[in-house]
Amino acid sequence: MNLIGTYVIVRSRIAGVHAGKVESFDPGAQTVTLTNARRLWRYYTRDKAGSVSDIAANGLDPKKDHQIGARLPRVTIVGPEGLELAEMTEAAAQSVLEWQTK
Repeated sequence: MNLIGTYVIVRSRIAGVHAGKVESFDPGAQTVTLTNARRLWRYYTRDKAGSVSDIAANGLDPKKDHQIGARLPRVTIVGPEGLELAEMTEAAAQSVLEWQTK
């Protein structure tokens, strides 16, 4: 699995949910570094499941008010067991990266 250079959503038990472009990924160490990254504090999906998979596939629900953190040039997430990376579509990535919290 080569995710370097692709946009993903990362869900970590401790660090929470982040979206950004993969700079590096070490599955053995459960470590991923994202560039152009944002933390998703409160978000709404287009389906009722509320899964990060839905955001990766379809983006944020445009009718809801999400709480998305500031854009960071780089963030490294070191996760305990259970680090999840979901590859995003280009449209889904733009919906997260361009979101303006009201």
